[in-house]
Amino acid sequence: MTKYSRRTFPGVRLSFPYDQVSQLHSLAERIHNAADELPLTDSVHSGVDNLDDLDDRVRDVAGLITHLTTAAAFAARTVRRGRGPEADITRRTVAQLTLTVGALGYALADLGEAVAHAGALHQLGSLPRSAQRATAIASARSRLCARIDSTRHRLNQAGGRLHQQADRLAAVPAPARSPSTTSTIPVTPPRPAASRSR
Repeated sequence: MTKYSRRTFPGVRLSFPYDQVSQLHSLAERIHNAADELPLTDSVHSGVDNLDDLDDRVRDVAGLITHLTTAAAFAARTVRRGRGPEADITRRTVAQLTLTVGALGYALADLGEAVAHAGALHQLGSLPRSAQRATAIASARSRLCARIDSTRHRLNQAGGRLHQQADRLAAVPAPARSPSTTSTIPVTPPRPAASRSR
């Protein structure tokens, strides 16, 4: 991915390299996109398509966790013994990336529970029709929808917080610095989940 060039704004000098701020915003957008890709709960049914959709979404979120963890580890290595305002900013960035990973972990746990409920729906769909079966399906579908909604909420919250923290880092007063001390976060995107044709 091509690095963003630093922008200059009237009366503003960014202390944090603009490409890094942009990368944090980009990561936040990826998180929001993962939330948008979750199936709508009013479309949830008892067929195998639930598991296909959730399989793709699990890989999306797991890929984001891996990517943010790698970015945090890379940034942390660059300031292991660093001192000064820029090193402090990079450490704050590492903290925000790792906090986001923690939030994504909770979202992935909710998604894992959704997978379990989708599996239960798949099994219930093969049983003979009965009032008991209908009640069990309705209950499993309700739990599945609740976990999907919780996952979506967690992802949107995590993306929103990362956007806010990127804006705060961009607004930190500029220290005197040498351009050679600048570090960047790796921007290799996670592999996109392979969509299945239905």
